[in-house]
Amino acid sequence: MQYLDKLSPGLAVELVVSEGEYKGNYRTHIDEVGKTRLSVYAPQHQGLIVPLHERTPVEVTFWDDVASYSFHTTVIQRIAVPISIFILEMPKVIKRIQRRNYVRVAAHYPLTYQVVEREGLSDVKNGIMLDLSGGGMRFQSKEKLDIGTILYANLELPSCPIGTPGRVCRVVPIEDTKNFSISVDFYQISDRDRDRIVRCVFNIQRDLRKRGLV
Repeated sequence: MQYLDKLSPGLAVELVVSEGEYKGNYRTHIDEVGKTRLSVYAPQHQGLIVPLHERTPVEVTFWDDVASYSFHTTVIQRIAVPISIFILEMPKVIKRIQRRNYVRVAAHYPLTYQVVEREGLSDVKNGIMLDLSGGGMRFQSKEKLDIGTILYANLELPSCPIGTPGRVCRVVPIEDTKNFSISVDFYQISDRDRDRIVRCVFNIQRDLRKRGLV
């Protein structure tokens, strides 16, 4: 089955429950992948495990730095010991969702970010933007973040500062340094803020053209 090889232990996923008592979106990770079933860690909400019932239909979404993917499945078993996991039926089809293409330009602006944790937001960390597009950005950080981490970033753009959630989709060590290149998809960003970022990218492009650099 196409895209099956993208399912692996530790992959960050989101469970979408569209109906019933526990309707909502829940972030978790894959535990194991077998031939006919896979297991995910039972997600938590407000510090409590979400006790999905057996035969609950769920949509599972995940992503990489190219596209997002989703499939429909069913909870076929709940296991509580030694850790709480859900056993899901292996999907018959995994659907690829093409991301909208945005122009990406080199951009070097300061930013701060806070990681979204169970207890709230982490301490404020500093970073330097490396490039920017309407769909996301890449920045340099001393901190190594896990793929799938949700963060809240404050971007110091020339036009105006923008605060937006983001989801880490790629992490690469920067050679000969102790820093990391962090790629982030803008996550649940408002249309207004995305338009502001797109205008900023356009202005950077226009300036580069005037200087004969593109």
